[in-house]
Amino acid sequence: MDLPDPVVVEGILRARGCPWPRPHVVTTTGSTNADALESLTSGADTGLCVVAGEQTAGRGRRGRSWVSDPGAGLWSSTVVRDYPQPTRLPLLASLAVVDAAIQIGGPVVHVKWPNDVLADDGRKLAGILVEAAAREPGVESAAGAVVGIGINMDHAEESLPAPGATSWRIAHSVVPDRNTLLAELLVALNNRLITEWSRSLADYRRCCRTLGTGVEIDLPGGNRIEGRALDVDDEGHLLVDDGESSRIIVAGDVVHATIGT
Repeated sequence: MDLPDPVVVEGILRARGCPWPRPHVVTTTGSTNADALESLTSGADTGLCVVAGEQTAGRGRRGRSWVSDPGAGLWSSTVVRDYPQPTRLPLLASLAVVDAAIQIGGPVVHVKWPNDVLADDGRKLAGILVEAAAREPGVESAAGAVVGIGINMDHAEESLPAPGATSWRIAHSVVPDRNTLLAELLVALNNRLITEWSRSLADYRRCCRTLGTGVEIDLPGGNRIEGRALDVDDEGHLLVDDGESSRIIVAGDVVHATIGT
């Protein structure tokens, strides 16, 4: 199984000016997010990253499972402590994937609100799950979150994990060295966390394929709305014109989008 070398990754981080610690790399685990949350509650600082070659109980958004075939992707979760506006973290994480792909000359990628990363053909290349850990009474460690990022890398067409998915190999033919990709992903995430939000929001609007499209959105609770995606507000929420008013969508799945002209 091709795993990142934590020493090599640490060296790249230092060379790129990223102060984050050496990642913790394991062959297999239940969930990197669960492991990172445990580290967070034990006092880990921002930047502690857990990486696995395989997840046996990977999690996606809204309670779904995340398929993490052995050696086929890059599955990582990073601690972020005390970020003041946690609703922005999913958007920043998606931008970090975009930034890393640009930095290493990878495939052209876009974002579907809130944080799916799509290849140029509209298929999903990477997914993100941000999970918060609230401060517990009597526990001194501060509240924070973990940013889970799963990138499909080596899958061939016949081994893709779900309909509508793709992989780095399919989208770009050349699969990057995992040390380089992980290091650039962490460098990009660190940079996004310390960059002025207005700049990141402008970048997000530029690469978000959802904006300007006709959408159907499944909301938590089972309701569905239809309309046109207008914008992303300052907190990262989606603004949708449903034909009667502009609605603020805090959470939901964009299940259809027709790219606007």
